[in-house]
Amino acid sequence: MTAPTGDEATTTGLGVLLRKLVLATLSILGVGYVLVDAPIILLLANAILQIPISSQENIAVISGRILFLMAAIVLAIVGVLFIINGVQFYERGSVRGVAFLSVLLSSIYLLCLGVGATLLLSAITLNTVLLIVSPILTMVGAATYVVPSRRFQLVGSVVSVAGGILLAIGILSTPLLDLAFGWGIPFNGPFMSMVTLESVVVVLGPTAALVNSVFSERLEHRPLTRIFPLIIALVYGIGLFIGSLILSFSFWNQIWKAPWVGPFHGLAQWVMSVVVFWSASLVLLDVAGIVLVVTSCLGFVFVAREYAQL
Repeated sequence: MTAPTGDEATTTGLGVLLRKLVLATLSILGVGYVLVDAPIILLLANAILQIPISSQENIAVISGRILFLMAAIVLAIVGVLFIINGVQFYERGSVRGVAFLSVLLSSIYLLCLGVGATLLLSAITLNTVLLIVSPILTMVGAATYVVPSRRFQLVGSVVSVAGGILLAIGILSTPLLDLAFGWGIPFNGPFMSMVTLESVVVVLGPTAALVNSVFSERLEHRPLTRIFPLIIALVYGIGLFIGSLILSFSFWNQIWKAPWVGPFHGLAQWVMSVVVFWSASLVLLDVAGIVLVVTSCLGFVFVAREYAQL
């Protein structure tokens, strides 16, 4: 048995470091999702209880917020799955099964938001239709993609790309969380990232699946199939960091004004405490964004070394 060369040892060491960083990133991101969703669940539940069942319009608003509440619970579960994904990737180097479940739950989450937005707006608009249709296409595409046939994988990834494009348009056009709270604060996108960059990510995700289905069987193109996930991680990490930072500062700006003016003026003390916890928990997503960017940059180095050895 021969000792590894300098390049092999470096690449192996870098691979182990990357696995540890992926585990740390997904764990921090998963815990961040759970902590951020906890105050959202409490505030939505309180808002639902404050609305009297006195008219059909109020019933529609209650139904819409209940769907948003269900969506927040599902996203917290997705956060737990992120942690499981990280552990599975660290131990086995593969996350196929749990990743598929994460995609399905994320699609259900988006579907709840789309239907809830339709009820809160009391009208069916093009944007809400996109938010309803796109997760359905994503679920169909994901279910087709996992079939062990290259033809099905191609069809599934193309359907998912179409769903991602429609979802990006819906995300850019509809301030979802502001529909539920009405605070006039620049909320992030559905997955807690900056809206513009998140819309890019939901298109790049299925595009990466399409590239993988086309080139995965060719050894010389294997680095290409790994570049797209790294680009997604880089864009999402930047959006997560910037978006969480802006939202946190927006919260504190309104909390500072709460005794006199603003959307938090007159809120109960316990509600204000929940909002403060929400703003503080965003720090964890900031950290996750930074670690995600570092991980993606090291990933590019790893892919470059792998490509050089082909």
